[in-house]
Amino acid sequence: MTSPIVYIDLGIGGMTCDDCVVHGTEALESVPGVERATVDLESRSAVVEAAPDVPAAALAAAVRATGHYNAFERRRRPACDG
Repeated sequence: MTSPIVYIDLGIGGMTCDDCVVHGTEALESVPGVERATVDLESRSAVVEAAPDVPAAALAAAVRATGHYNAFERRRRPACDG
């Protein structure tokens, strides 16, 4: 049996280039419990697939550590089974 997964939508301010996307993705994926992160420069956002107990504060701190600002959780939603 696999663990439940949620999708966490984040807003990310301060990204200006493709390198920001790479660094933001790597930072988010380094947070324990995160399975995958997809960062989008144009929308200044990310979608993170993670365990339900991953705190938004840990994700925001990981993004801030890369030099970006204003990372915040917009919404958390369960993954659909079908």
